[in-house]
Amino acid sequence: MATIDFIADYQEIITQELCSLGHPPQDEEDLDTVLTRYLNLLLRRPPTIVWTVNQSQELENKIIPQEITLGLQQFIEKAESGQDLTPHLSTQSDNPDYQDLMFYDWGILHFHLGTNPHPRRQGFVERTDDLLFAIAPSDTATMYLIDIHPHRGGFTNQDLLRILEENWPEILDPYELKGVTELSDNASDSDIDSLRKGSMNTFIQTPGGRFLMPMGLGITGAGTSVVIRKQADDIRTYVCNLEKSFIQKQDTIAAHFNGKYGQNWDELEFQVKSFEAPVRIEEITTGEMLEI
Repeated sequence: MATIDFIADYQEIITQELCSLGHPPQDEEDLDTVLTRYLNLLLRRPPTIVWTVNQSQELENKIIPQEITLGLQQFIEKAESGQDLTPHLSTQSDNPDYQDLMFYDWGILHFHLGTNPHPRRQGFVERTDDLLFAIAPSDTATMYLIDIHPHRGGFTNQDLLRILEENWPEILDPYELKGVTELSDNASDSDIDSLRKGSMNTFIQTPGGRFLMPMGLGITGAGTSVVIRKQADDIRTYVCNLEKSFIQKQDTIAAHFNGKYGQNWDELEFQVKSFEAPVRIEEITTGEMLEI
């Protein structure tokens, strides 16, 4: 049997990506751990694209300090001109193990509105107590600026859901629980904080009477993102199916290498160099690159 292990190849590629980002995995980490850490970095960073920025009525009418107003203006200018917004994220945004429970639960990001560089963390702006809370679905390239709240209490403030409901009700539509007429106990902001820390998901009733599942799809029992867990499972399934499909072409591939190089199937060693379409697979002993 030829040497084929696409799962190991994929893990090597993701490991290299993590290393390039400054987070080399431990030797004993398996693909699931490496992939979860990698996806956790990507998911919590809005892509650097030209955003269409919408502000809620509450935010447009809000009286905020001058320095925060300036920071908000600069943030919007960066978003609308396609600049990197990473400097405004939490300094934990470059930590692949950080659990952003608000984002996992509600799908809401928070941004700092400093106008000067961070005094100690290169690549970030200075921290502000007042935070901008927003939803940024990259598939629409539309960013929804919900409101500005102090750090303390902001991450569980259900008024953010009210603002979403009153300004952009369509955002909540995919997460509305149809057929539900009441909850036995509608969680308070404090309850939500405790439940998140206990890796428990909550249904919420909005002031408008909607019953919502977690807009970020929720938190796993391990305290990680349900979205990331699903993405990791889907990727593993894709890689395994790709390997099966490749092996099913054994007769054709073996005939090619035997005719061109005089090598038998058992002598061949294949390694995936890129999983981006078209997938590029190198036969190590000959150096020939296949594309599928």
